Amino acid sequence: MKYASLATWIQDATANGLTIRGVLATLVLSVVVAELFGYALHRLMHSGRIQFISRAHMIHHLQLYAPDQAMRGAVYKDATDGRGALGNIGVEWLAPSAAILAVCWVALWRSGVAWPYQLLALVTLIGWPLFMFSYLHDRMHLQKFWMARAPALKIWFRRARRFHDVHHRSLSDEGRMDRNFGIGFFFFDAVFGTLAKRHRPMNWRGYRVAMRRHHVDVDSTSTRFADVHIAIDERIEELPPA
Repeated sequence: MKYASLATWIQDATANGLTIRGVLATLVLSVVVAELFGYALHRLMHSGRIQFISRAHMIHHLQLYAPDQAMRGAVYKDATDGRGALGNIGVEWLAPSAAILAVCWVALWRSGVAWPYQLLALVTLIGWPLFMFSYLHDRMHLQKFWMARAPALKIWFRRARRFHDVHHRSLSDEGRMDRNFGIGFFFFDAVFGTLAKRHRPMNWRGYRVAMRRHHVDVDSTSTRFADVHIAIDERIEELPPA
Protein backbone atom coordinates (compact mmCIF):
# COMPACT_ATOMS: atom_id res chain seq x y z
CA MET A 1 0.00 0.00 0.00
CA LYS A 2 1.53 3.31 -1.08
CA TYR A 3 0.13 5.48 1.72
CA ALA A 4 0.48 4.12 5.25
CA SER A 5 -1.24 7.08 6.90
CA LEU A 6 -3.33 10.16 6.22
CA ALA A 7 -0.30 12.33 7.01
CA THR A 8 1.69 10.61 4.25
CA TRP A 9 -1.15 11.17 1.78
CA ILE A 10 -1.40 14.86 2.68
CA GLN A 11 2.36 15.30 2.35
CA ASP A 12 2.38 13.69 -1.11
CA ALA A 13 -0.71 15.57 -2.22
CA THR A 14 0.80 18.86 -1.09
CA ALA A 15 3.94 18.05 -3.04
CA ASN A 16 1.71 17.67 -6.11
CA GLY A 17 0.36 21.19 -5.66
CA LEU A 18 -2.54 20.79 -3.20
CA THR A 19 -3.24 24.14 -1.52
CA ILE A 20 -6.03 25.57 0.58
CA ARG A 21 -6.97 27.93 -2.25
CA GLY A 22 -6.93 25.07 -4.72
CA VAL A 23 -9.08 22.88 -2.47
CA LEU A 24 -11.65 25.63 -1.96
CA ALA A 25 -11.74 26.42 -5.68
CA THR A 26 -12.18 22.72 -6.52
CA LEU A 27 -15.02 22.35 -4.01
CA VAL A 28 -16.85 25.46 -5.23
CA LEU A 29 -16.48 24.61 -8.92
CA SER A 30 -17.50 21.00 -8.32
CA VAL A 31 -20.64 22.07 -6.44
CA VAL A 32 -21.56 24.54 -9.20
CA VAL A 33 -21.06 21.86 -11.87
CA ALA A 34 -23.08 19.35 -9.81
CA GLU A 35 -25.91 21.87 -9.38
CA LEU A 36 -25.90 22.71 -13.11
CA PHE A 37 -26.03 19.09 -14.23
CA GLY A 38 -28.61 18.25 -11.55
CA TYR A 39 -30.79 21.10 -12.79
CA ALA A 40 -30.33 20.06 -16.42
CA LEU A 41 -31.07 16.39 -15.76
CA HIS A 42 -34.14 17.18 -13.68
CA ARG A 43 -35.41 19.50 -16.38
CA LEU A 44 -34.77 16.81 -19.01
CA MET A 45 -36.89 14.38 -16.99
CA HIS A 46 -39.82 16.77 -17.22
CA SER A 47 -39.35 17.61 -20.90
CA GLY A 48 -40.61 14.31 -22.33
CA ARG A 49 -37.72 14.20 -24.81
CA ILE A 50 -36.55 10.81 -23.49
CA GLN A 51 -39.69 8.88 -22.66
CA PHE A 52 -38.06 6.22 -20.49
CA ILE A 53 -36.55 8.85 -18.20
CA SER A 54 -39.68 11.01 -18.07
CA ARG A 55 -42.08 8.11 -17.52
CA ALA A 56 -40.09 6.76 -14.59
CA HIS A 57 -39.82 10.17 -12.94
CA MET A 58 -43.53 10.85 -13.36
CA ILE A 59 -44.35 7.98 -11.00
CA HIS A 60 -43.11 10.28 -8.25
CA HIS A 61 -44.99 13.30 -9.57
CA LEU A 62 -48.32 11.86 -10.68
CA GLN A 63 -48.89 8.78 -8.54
CA LEU A 64 -47.16 9.35 -5.23
CA TYR A 65 -46.98 13.14 -4.81
CA ALA A 66 -49.45 14.42 -7.39
CA PRO A 67 -50.37 18.13 -7.58
CA ASP A 68 -53.68 17.51 -5.80
CA GLN A 69 -52.16 15.39 -3.04
CA ALA A 70 -50.41 16.24 0.19
CA MET A 71 -46.68 16.78 -0.24
CA ARG A 72 -45.66 15.31 3.11
CA GLY A 73 -46.43 12.27 5.20
CA ALA A 74 -45.09 10.19 8.06
CA VAL A 75 -43.06 8.00 5.67
CA TYR A 76 -41.56 8.67 2.25
CA LYS A 77 -43.33 7.01 -0.68
CA ASP A 78 -40.51 5.55 -2.77
CA ALA A 79 -41.02 5.66 -6.54
CA THR A 80 -38.36 2.96 -7.10
CA ASP A 81 -40.30 0.14 -5.42
CA GLY A 82 -40.39 -2.77 -7.85
CA ARG A 83 -38.03 -1.07 -10.32
CA GLY A 84 -34.33 -1.15 -11.04
CA ALA A 85 -32.57 1.08 -8.52
CA LEU A 86 -29.55 1.56 -6.30
CA GLY A 87 -31.08 2.10 -2.89
CA ASN A 88 -33.84 4.58 -3.61
CA ILE A 89 -32.16 6.11 -6.68
CA GLY A 90 -33.83 5.00 -9.90
CA VAL A 91 -32.14 4.06 -13.16
CA GLU A 92 -33.48 7.28 -14.70
CA TRP A 93 -31.08 9.13 -12.39
CA LEU A 94 -28.24 6.60 -12.26
CA ALA A 95 -27.57 6.11 -15.97
CA PRO A 96 -27.35 9.80 -16.99
CA SER A 97 -25.43 10.64 -13.79
CA ALA A 98 -22.84 7.96 -14.52
CA ALA A 99 -22.38 9.32 -18.04
CA ILE A 100 -21.99 12.89 -16.74
CA LEU A 101 -19.49 11.74 -14.11
CA ALA A 102 -17.44 9.91 -16.76
CA VAL A 103 -17.35 13.03 -18.97
CA CYS A 104 -16.21 15.16 -16.01
CA TRP A 105 -13.45 12.70 -15.11
CA VAL A 106 -12.17 12.55 -18.70
CA ALA A 107 -12.19 16.37 -18.86
CA LEU A 108 -10.18 16.59 -15.62
CA TRP A 109 -7.72 13.95 -16.78
CA ARG A 110 -7.21 15.42 -20.25
CA SER A 111 -6.74 18.88 -18.73
CA GLY A 112 -3.81 17.62 -16.67
CA VAL A 113 -5.43 18.34 -13.31
CA ALA A 114 -3.35 16.90 -10.44
CA TRP A 115 -4.76 13.63 -9.08
CA PRO A 116 -5.60 15.01 -5.59
CA TYR A 117 -7.88 17.59 -7.20
CA GLN A 118 -9.35 14.96 -9.52
CA LEU A 119 -10.20 12.82 -6.51
CA LEU A 120 -11.66 15.75 -4.57
CA ALA A 121 -13.72 16.86 -7.56
CA LEU A 122 -15.12 13.38 -8.22
CA VAL A 123 -16.00 12.82 -4.55
CA THR A 124 -17.82 16.17 -4.53
CA LEU A 125 -19.55 15.48 -7.85
CA ILE A 126 -20.89 12.24 -6.36
CA GLY A 127 -21.56 13.36 -2.80
CA TRP A 128 -23.30 16.67 -3.47
CA PRO A 129 -26.02 15.27 -5.78
CA LEU A 130 -26.54 12.30 -3.43
CA PHE A 131 -27.16 14.70 -0.56
CA MET A 132 -29.30 17.18 -2.50
CA PHE A 133 -31.26 15.07 -4.98
CA SER A 134 -31.64 11.96 -2.82
CA TYR A 135 -31.33 12.57 0.92
CA LEU A 136 -32.59 16.15 1.12
CA HIS A 137 -35.25 15.72 -1.58
CA ASP A 138 -36.77 12.70 0.11
CA ARG A 139 -36.84 14.45 3.50
CA MET A 140 -38.74 17.35 1.98
CA HIS A 141 -41.66 14.94 1.70
CA LEU A 142 -41.54 13.97 5.38
CA GLN A 143 -43.47 15.59 8.19
CA LYS A 144 -41.51 16.94 11.16
CA PHE A 145 -38.08 16.60 9.57
CA TRP A 146 -35.42 17.96 11.91
CA MET A 147 -34.08 20.59 9.48
CA ALA A 148 -37.45 22.35 9.60
CA ARG A 149 -36.83 23.05 13.31
CA ALA A 150 -33.03 23.51 13.46
CA PRO A 151 -32.34 27.21 14.22
CA ALA A 152 -29.43 27.47 11.77
CA LEU A 153 -31.20 25.68 8.91
CA LYS A 154 -34.96 26.10 9.22
CA ILE A 155 -35.28 29.32 7.20
CA TRP A 156 -33.28 27.92 4.29
CA PHE A 157 -34.88 24.46 4.47
CA ARG A 158 -38.48 25.69 4.66
CA ARG A 159 -37.91 28.07 1.77
CA ALA A 160 -36.35 25.33 -0.36
CA ARG A 161 -39.15 22.93 0.59
CA ARG A 162 -41.80 25.50 -0.37
CA PHE A 163 -40.10 26.02 -3.74
CA HIS A 164 -40.11 22.25 -4.24
CA ASP A 165 -43.83 22.16 -3.44
CA VAL A 166 -44.31 24.81 -6.13
CA HIS A 167 -42.39 22.55 -8.53
CA HIS A 168 -44.85 19.71 -7.87
CA ARG A 169 -47.88 21.92 -8.46
CA SER A 170 -46.74 24.06 -11.41
CA LEU A 171 -48.31 22.59 -14.55
CA SER A 172 -48.36 24.05 -18.05
CA ASP A 173 -51.29 23.50 -20.41
CA GLU A 174 -49.16 20.81 -22.07
CA GLY A 175 -49.01 18.88 -18.79
CA ARG A 176 -45.37 19.69 -17.99
CA MET A 177 -44.10 20.65 -14.55
CA ASP A 178 -41.99 23.57 -15.67
CA ARG A 179 -40.76 25.42 -12.57
CA ASN A 180 -38.12 25.03 -9.82
CA PHE A 181 -35.88 22.19 -10.94
CA GLY A 182 -33.34 22.79 -8.17
CA ILE A 183 -33.67 21.11 -4.79
CA GLY A 184 -31.84 23.00 -2.07
CA PHE A 185 -30.65 25.91 -4.20
CA PHE A 186 -32.36 27.53 -7.17
CA PHE A 187 -29.62 29.66 -8.73
CA PHE A 188 -29.90 28.03 -12.14
CA ASP A 189 -33.70 28.32 -12.06
CA ALA A 190 -33.16 32.07 -11.70
CA VAL A 191 -30.58 32.08 -14.50
CA PHE A 192 -32.73 30.12 -16.97
CA GLY A 193 -36.07 31.70 -16.09
CA THR A 194 -37.74 28.70 -14.42
CA LEU A 195 -37.89 30.08 -10.87
CA ALA A 196 -41.33 30.46 -9.28
CA LYS A 197 -41.61 31.68 -5.69
CA ARG A 198 -45.37 31.29 -5.30
CA HIS A 199 -47.99 28.69 -6.07
CA ARG A 200 -50.07 29.20 -9.19
CA PRO A 201 -53.76 28.27 -9.43
CA MET A 202 -54.16 24.56 -10.04
CA ASN A 203 -54.08 23.88 -13.80
CA TRP A 204 -56.60 21.07 -14.06
CA ARG A 205 -56.39 21.00 -17.85
CA GLY A 206 -52.63 20.47 -17.73
CA TYR A 207 -53.06 17.89 -14.99
CA ARG A 208 -55.47 15.84 -17.10
CA VAL A 209 -53.09 16.05 -20.08
CA ALA A 210 -50.22 14.78 -17.94
CA MET A 211 -52.32 11.94 -16.51
CA ARG A 212 -53.35 10.80 -19.99
CA ARG A 213 -49.83 11.06 -21.41
CA HIS A 214 -48.34 8.87 -18.67
CA HIS A 215 -51.35 6.51 -18.34
CA VAL A 216 -51.82 7.20 -14.64
CA ASP A 217 -54.93 5.86 -12.95
CA VAL A 218 -57.03 8.34 -10.99
CA ASP A 219 -57.96 7.51 -7.41
CA SER A 220 -61.36 8.27 -5.95
CA THR A 221 -62.36 11.92 -6.15
CA SER A 222 -63.23 12.17 -2.47
CA THR A 223 -59.78 10.98 -1.40
CA ARG A 224 -58.01 13.35 -3.73
CA PHE A 225 -60.02 16.38 -2.66
CA ALA A 226 -59.38 15.49 0.97
CA ASP A 227 -55.67 15.60 0.13
CA VAL A 228 -56.14 19.05 -1.43
CA HIS A 229 -57.34 20.36 1.93
CA ILE A 230 -54.40 18.74 3.71
CA ALA A 231 -51.98 20.40 1.31
CA ILE A 232 -53.63 23.80 1.78
CA ASP A 233 -53.46 23.45 5.56
CA GLU A 234 -49.76 22.59 5.34
CA ARG A 235 -49.00 25.63 3.22
CA ILE A 236 -50.91 27.94 5.62
CA GLU A 237 -49.07 26.44 8.59
CA GLU A 238 -45.72 27.21 6.94
CA LEU A 239 -46.47 30.86 6.25
CA PRO A 240 -44.48 33.31 8.39
CA PRO A 241 -46.48 35.06 11.11
CA ALA A 242 -48.19 38.28 10.08
